[in-house]
Amino acid sequence: MFASTSQRNDDGLRASYNISLLIAKSGKPHTIGENLILPAVEEVLKTVLHKPASDIIKRIPLSNNTVERRIDEMSSDIESFLCNYLQTAHFSIQLDESTLPDNAALLLAYVRFIMNQEIFEELLFARTLITDTKDFESRFEDILTMVIPPWIINPYGDIEETNVIIQEEVTEPSTNEELKVQCKNGYQQFWLQNNIPVTYPNENSRKSQYAQYDKGFSAVLAKI
Repeated sequence: MFASTSQRNDDGLRASYNISLLIAKSGKPHTIGENLILPAVEEVLKTVLHKPASDIIKRIPLSNNTVERRIDEMSSDIESFLCNYLQTAHFSIQLDESTLPDNAALLLAYVRFIMNQEIFEELLFARTLITDTKDFESRFEDILTMVIPPWIINPYGDIEETNVIIQEEVTEPSTNEELKVQCKNGYQQFWLQNNIPVTYPNENSRKSQYAQYDKGFSAVLAKI
């Protein structure tokens, strides 16, 4: 994007994108860039820094259409990065319903994934539904009633009633006092530790459990 611009114009272009991002985060009208932000920058340059502002202001395009285009470009870039990353990573889907001012039903899909040993949650898409809340709950009843097994939430709890294969998988880490301390920070951080799959490579039971979730998520996508 900046390869064909000179360093002089490059700085103004970057400022235009950065300010457009601030406008998007604030939820203010796009016209605020040209009507308020640029005049404010000009006043600071003239009054505080005692520098001519005209040349600098001309290098920072912030018209209504420009700000809208910048925001659309950044949104498209984020969406592209997210979709490309999800194609190579495991993720979970959370569905929620909302309504618009005209009472239209809106389906919101959030994805939760792991990146650099941290859990991130992002909005995947929002779609208008030709349905109501009751129909939504009946169609996705199998997903809405899905629960996380107790042995995942607390691997140091009572696992005697759990499947024998899972008991064998959890027994060894449950006797590791160093891992037990990490579990106090939450089961998500516990299972995200890099040394878990290395120290305990037998993950057949967890993969089987995750496969059930993947099947459920596939059913969600098929219904949308």
